Parts: sequence; structure tokens; C-alpha cells
Amino acid sequence: MDDNRNVEAVKGVIASLFASQRALRALAPEYRWAGLGNLLGDFGEFLAEKAYGLQKAPSGSSGFDAKTPGGLTVQVKTNHAANQIGFRGEADLMLVLHVRDDGEWEEVYYGPFGPVKEASSFSSRDNKQMIAVSRLRALQVALAAAGPGGAQAVAHALPKQDLSGKGPED
Repeated sequence: MDDNRNVEAVKGVIASLFASQRALRALAPEYRWAGLGNLLGDFGEFLAEKAYGLQKAPSGSSGFDAKTPGGLTVQVKTNHAANQIGFRGEADLMLVLHVRDDGEWEEVYYGPFGPVKEASSFSSRDNKQMIAVSRLRALQVALAAAGPGGAQAVAHALPKQDLSGKGPED
């Protein structure tokens, strides 16, 4: 099966899983039915390989999920419903993808890791860095307009996120 057909087939399966998740929520609304994190992450890494030409990192790699053909490390994060992402470790690049209910996906951010880390806040509760998806989108716009220096400037100018638990920012 060629890569495009393979991606389309996997997107269809992901869409059906999200539909099943909605059905479970309707049947038993007292439960969140949100345990797709690993599955969603696997889908993101699959897309990184097939759509971005990245090479899957060896099992047990610390801080990154893939490598570019040039050898740069890439941390891949995939989001479906949350308004922020969490990450640990360091990489050269960060790729953040958003997956919709129908399995379609969009790039939220793909660029240098440094501005993402600088614009994030540490959550001691979760023991990881956290960044709002809206911040990632602002970094992506700056990156497209002015390159890595522009993204770094935006990251530096953004006020730190409030991770006190008083409510999500976005």
C-alpha cells in the first residue's frame, strides 16, 4: 500500500475511534472516555514519518520521537481536545499536530524547540513544561513571518502562563 493510501486508511480508523469515544460518552456520561493519549501520540508519530519524511527514533530515545534526514531531533506532540500540550526533555525541533474528530489533521507548530520551551511554563503538579495551543499558533505565525528569531522574540514577549489550576488559558 502506498503512503498516501496508508495515511487515508489510518485517518479513517482514527475517525471511527473518535466516533466510538463520543458514543461511549453518550452511553455513560459520568466517565470521561478520554484515554486515547498513546493512540493519539502514535498517530502523530506516524504522520511525522509519512507526511513530514521524518525517521522514527529508536525505542527508548529520551526527549525526542523522530529525526530529520539531516539528523536533527524532533519532539512530536499530537493534540485532539486539550487547549494545551505538555512536554519533557529537549530536542532540536518541535512538531505539534492537531487531529480533528474526522481524523483530518493540521500543523499547529513546526519549528525550533527553544521558543516553545521559553514560552512554556513548568507545571510542578504534572512535572513537565506546559504551553497553550494558542501560544504555539502565535509562535508559528511569527516563525512564518520572521524566521526563528521572530519566534524567539514572540516567546520572550509572551507573559508566563498561569498554571495554578484556576482555569485553562486559551
